[in-house]
Amino acid sequence: MLEQRFDRGELSFKKFASVTEEAEKLFYLNVRSLLNRLHVFDEAEFSSMSGRKRSSFSSELIQEKAAMYNDHLAFVKSSLSANEELLMKLDRLLLEISRLDGIDPDDIDAMPGMQELDSLIKQTKFYKQ
Repeated sequence: MLEQRFDRGELSFKKFASVTEEAEKLFYLNVRSLLNRLHVFDEAEFSSMSGRKRSSFSSELIQEKAAMYNDHLAFVKSSLSANEELLMKLDRLLLEISRLDGIDPDDIDAMPGMQELDSLIKQTKFYKQ
């Protein structure tokens, strides 16, 4: 899309490209962080903690583990939300860039070609034989 609107050498192209590249890096950094967090998450232990059957651990230790798992889940939800917001902003930017070359429907009637067409339409009755 950028190459359709700007030349690669233009300052505008470089600015848009660098911002989108930084957004992409941030997205993948967040994904990597999320994957690392998921890698250390012990789903089996979490399932046993959330079940009715409690082990012989003290209630303080159980509460601490529960807090840790809640932190894991909060981090995952937050990371997913941040990436979704980033993707939405990139979509908005893409939409705005696509509008740069668009023609406003209100401007079409003011274009010389449209005015000439309207003029010919009105004058067509004079060409009757």
